[in-house]
Amino acid sequence: MSYQNKSVRGRGKHFNNMQTYQREDSISRPQNSSYPNYAVQRREFQNISKHDNNCCKEISVNLHLYDEDIIFFQDLKMMYQSLKQSPPVTSKLEIYFSSCKNPYDQFLKLLYNCQDFYSAKSKSLPMLLIDEFKKWSARNKSELRNLLTPQLQIDAFKIITKQNIQFVTKLIFEIFEMAENCDIFVDSINCYIDKKQYKEACQYSAMLKLHDKFSIEDFLVPLILQDKLQCVDDFLHGSKRHQRELVEFLDVMLNNASLRQSMEQYVLEREIPEVRFDKLHVKSWKKIISRLVKMFKLSLDLTPNLNKRRNAGALQFLLKKRFTKNTFSDESWKEMVEEAVGDDENLQKELVVSVAQYGELSEALRWAIFYSIDKSEWPYSLQLLDENKLPDSVPLSPSTEDWDQDNSSKVEFHKYPLPLDTIILVDNIQKFENFLDTGLEGIDLVGIDCEWKPSFGGQCNELALMQIATRKAVYVIDVVNLAHKEPHMWQDLGKHLFNNCDILKLGFNMSSDIHMIRSALPHVNFNPKHLGFLDLCTLWKHIEKYPKVRFPYEVKSGGLSLTTLVCLSLGHDLDKSEQFSNWEKRPLRDTQIYYAGLDAYCLIQVYDVIKECFGRVNCSFDDLCYSLVQHEKSPRKKTKKNHHRRKNADDDMVQPPSPHIESVEAHEIKVVCDTMLQGLGKNLRRCGIDTVILENDQDHKECARYAIDEKRYILTKKGPFKVLNGYVPAGHCLNVNSNHVDEQLQEVLDFYKVKVTKDHVFSRCQACNGNSFVKVPRETMLALYNVTTPKFGPPCYFEDEASGLTSDEDFDDFTGSAYSEPSYSPSRSFGNPSANRKWEIHENIDVERCQTKLGIPIKIDLVPLPVIYNYDIFYICEECGKIYYDGTHLERVLTGRLQGIVQ
Repeated sequence: MSYQNKSVRGRGKHFNNMQTYQREDSISRPQNSSYPNYAVQRREFQNISKHDNNCCKEISVNLHLYDEDIIFFQDLKMMYQSLKQSPPVTSKLEIYFSSCKNPYDQFLKLLYNCQDFYSAKSKSLPMLLIDEFKKWSARNKSELRNLLTPQLQIDAFKIITKQNIQFVTKLIFEIFEMAENCDIFVDSINCYIDKKQYKEACQYSAMLKLHDKFSIEDFLVPLILQDKLQCVDDFLHGSKRHQRELVEFLDVMLNNASLRQSMEQYVLEREIPEVRFDKLHVKSWKKIISRLVKMFKLSLDLTPNLNKRRNAGALQFLLKKRFTKNTFSDESWKEMVEEAVGDDENLQKELVVSVAQYGELSEALRWAIFYSIDKSEWPYSLQLLDENKLPDSVPLSPSTEDWDQDNSSKVEFHKYPLPLDTIILVDNIQKFENFLDTGLEGIDLVGIDCEWKPSFGGQCNELALMQIATRKAVYVIDVVNLAHKEPHMWQDLGKHLFNNCDILKLGFNMSSDIHMIRSALPHVNFNPKHLGFLDLCTLWKHIEKYPKVRFPYEVKSGGLSLTTLVCLSLGHDLDKSEQFSNWEKRPLRDTQIYYAGLDAYCLIQVYDVIKECFGRVNCSFDDLCYSLVQHEKSPRKKTKKNHHRRKNADDDMVQPPSPHIESVEAHEIKVVCDTMLQGLGKNLRRCGIDTVILENDQDHKECARYAIDEKRYILTKKGPFKVLNGYVPAGHCLNVNSNHVDEQLQEVLDFYKVKVTKDHVFSRCQACNGNSFVKVPRETMLALYNVTTPKFGPPCYFEDEASGLTSDEDFDDFTGSAYSEPSYSPSRSFGNPSANRKWEIHENIDVERCQTKLGIPIKIDLVPLPVIYNYDIFYICEECGKIYYDGTHLERVLTGRLQGIVQ
């Protein structure tokens, strides 16, 4: 029955008034312009619809509520408000559905007219209706089958897709059995594609299992360009073909000279809106491909271009470690270079050229001979070398090695203190049995370490060795040979070691080792959270809470690495020249076995030294270890001493009052952010506050130096606050309590009574904190572009690989800069937002040299050409050369993250 001419009540009458897209029959583009007008094109194709809108809005179901429906609905809502999902409510619905001529129609009518239809939560009336109708229709499936017509299914599809809650949509699809008759929805999904609603098209296609009806370019590629990867993942889980085709497509794009320019052309040809150009660069592309290959366990044969780029990057990494850091043994260097270069002739030539550039001509000549590279392609310096100095028969590296021979350097490294025959290679079943029978007898402490071959981002890492050190010996278990043999023996190892709470298991940064063990050896079957595992890295961090505890030795520099900890405890660094080795190659070299054994045994040595340090100052080492190790046993009660210590610690954490009685403007104060508050620091700069942000490798006490020298307020967290608060006047050091960036910002502004106006926002450089900018017009930008183009070639924008296509949070971190918001339509909502900013504006730059007055290179190559065409004014940071412009992000920040903050 048609309902258009009925006099009825209810929400259903508004269905045809929902927002639809209007057809545009043509696109007018400028024909004789010297530059493409990207902004015009963007506006023109944004709302194009190539289909008849009537197919999306006309339905045959009467959604209006008649008087009897209204009475029932009101009674149902009253019962639900008081009784929720209870037998009386369920019974009332069952009786109602049974009395309906077509229960499906009535169910849709009730659901659509629920007040919270568009925001249905788990415990709401719409969800009650869906749950109860799903149960009732399943019990009466045979009687209802004739009522479930294709037209009714199409109507249900059109109605339910007016709301955007995915799990609700999925439930309705199941109730109306849409996947069983999915072909009838192809036209509807094509409508979404024509309207550029790729997310909805992808979601509905996945739910209805319509994978074979669409290609990767219908919506998968556009969604990747829009940075909506979750939708892509959900769709790909249902189609192996699309997994392969999408990875192959993405990999082909990597072969272009400029990925950015290629994809810009692709976007314009297909009129794809809302593209995240700011994150469209090689590194993000590589991360997406790698993620898909790993997620769906695809063959690397599908990604030849990704493999080339990875191998090229791996080669540069190896060259740096070999010739700059000198942390490679000869054999490890040879193994890993052969692994990275492989059969790629271009990489072989690049290897020879790069080694020669490092001045190692003899080494370069060896590789040139090894790979049979034509002499005409040798570097000139290599051609001048007398070939008689190095006969062809000379090997690349020594074929035999002695454990006592020091091939790395004259540096004295930490040595294994036991006889060398106590490092036992367990590489067959008999040795494994002997280890299980005698190796773990009477022990209460072991050190555990693992080794695997570096993959440089390629195939998933696979465990090659697992070392288990006791005080008497180290057992190097050959996982490559033994992993798939005798499962019962691995179960015994899990039972007697990994699941044994009486044996303390030491490691360093154990999470990766534990993950590798559990992946490669599933029969070991253990839970590290409850079975006596102690991470020495975590223990090391907690020692800072005990100022009396001092290591026997001092180290001037070094991060949180095992080498640094060994040096602090035992006086010498670890020799890491075998760390990057091909641990899967057999037989293992003696130096590899020695390195693996020492890496595990030194954990016990370090543990003993730390315990002794605690004992010398009468601090409870056992209590600290117990707090860091979780056991299956009942939790230990805290002693009164612990309570007293906690109380004193809390007393030290009292925050002095703010030094400000009245409000101050954002540009009038200066702060320094500790390493733990780098995200807060970026937000403060965004608000126009002069903010120094410590790098990860800087000590907390650097905050005090900035505070004293430059009169800055210190922003830090609970741990360093107790130390830093003593360096500055009361209130000049703030202990930031919140862990959420937005809450931290509000906390700082409230404490120091900071007033932030629109003129302060983006008045400082987000990268270097400077507030001196050069104001340049579009013509000057084009001149800079023309100056750099011959030198660098066409700009590749993000070829320097800044970050991955991930989330809006990453986008915010780069906002305002040349690589942040390449919008095709400048923001007009806030007038001229740069007119009164609290910054210093200059006029002069060196166009010919593409430099600021300070001699800083201007980063014109990071600005997409379409942005230059679509903005009149740009601002160049004098101190770092970053380029900014007033795009749509300013409006989004003012109405989003900084809403309620900016006055």
